[in-house]
Amino acid sequence: MIKFSVAAFAEAAKAIRNIPGGSRNIEILDHARLEVAKKKLTLTMSDMDIEACATIACEGSATLSAIPRAVLDFFIARDGSFSGQGGGDDAGTLDFDAEMKTVVARCGKGRLTMPVLPGSDFFLIGAGAQDWSFQIRANELVDLLRTCEKAMDETRHYIQGVLLHVTDSELRGAATDGHRVHVIGVDAPELQGDFRPRDGGYRGVTIPDRTVKELIRIFDGDESEVTIAGTAAIITIEAEAIRVTSKLIDGTFPEYNRLMQAPGAFRISVPAKALDAAIGRLLVLPRKDGKGKAETARPIRMTPVDGGLRLEIKGNDSDAEDLIDCEVEGSGEPIVVNCRYIRDALAAAGGSKVTFAPCADNPVGVRMLPDSERSSFLLMQMRF
Repeated sequence: MIKFSVAAFAEAAKAIRNIPGGSRNIEILDHARLEVAKKKLTLTMSDMDIEACATIACEGSATLSAIPRAVLDFFIARDGSFSGQGGGDDAGTLDFDAEMKTVVARCGKGRLTMPVLPGSDFFLIGAGAQDWSFQIRANELVDLLRTCEKAMDETRHYIQGVLLHVTDSELRGAATDGHRVHVIGVDAPELQGDFRPRDGGYRGVTIPDRTVKELIRIFDGDESEVTIAGTAAIITIEAEAIRVTSKLIDGTFPEYNRLMQAPGAFRISVPAKALDAAIGRLLVLPRKDGKGKAETARPIRMTPVDGGLRLEIKGNDSDAEDLIDCEVEGSGEPIVVNCRYIRDALAAAGGSKVTFAPCADNPVGVRMLPDSERSSFLLMQMRF
């Protein structure tokens, strides 16, 4: 029999239970690998591309098994520590039969009996020998990934994720889908070892989009220090009680710095919240494509006029406009950008003010510069 805190088990189970995703039709991947050793219980779930394991304290003898996901849900449903109903200190138990073919989960008056699979059948990714490692606060890592998340490409494998790389002074995150680039940097941590040269001019690795989303979910709000380590093929993010291991994208990330050209003299500065609110008001004007579906990639034109910045958007047979305050430097043509890209960049940038400036040598590209110097954005212009 293995005994543990239901609250601790439920928290660990919540962190890992979504990892299998659409792979749950493979029986072993609808299970969590359970290992007990040295008064520690470790739960691991995987989809064979990404795995997460969480560790809690327990009492019981050494055990290795693969328990159904329903057992995790059993304890999550009976944990009252997050609902204000008490029960956070309740004890839960797992009792395996002598042949390790079934497990009985108990909590209070609740009981669940399920068949189990051999723990040795569970696939583990494993990083092996590590080529590089560094340490960073979990919340800084989440900020990097969240800033880049919306710009990840949805179809092309080699840019379907976030580039994490080190310059002489910064640790940077970058993502692009060919129509926009999101970049953010923090002070460079001390790098042990180095990245392999296959990544071209970048000293870094590309984290797949699914892993990016799981890391944001798992470490959101965590201010502890994590260790990031790996090889050219595998990355591991490890905190005190949880570890996430993922395969990396095997491809060279494009040289995004070539697109991030210097902004020109023509600049429009606007309050970020006022711009986002105005776009929201304009989007009440419907526009559908040839199949009758609502268009999401809608251009919005921004033109400085007397009294502020005029925002215009088109519907199928009508149009709408709004006016917000702005500050203008220099002169130039109206800026036309996908309104969804603007809102994504505003959400990623934060801050109170943003500046739009067409690139000096490539006016098709528009730099969006927030009042924080940590992040920068490039948005490609559209026809209006």
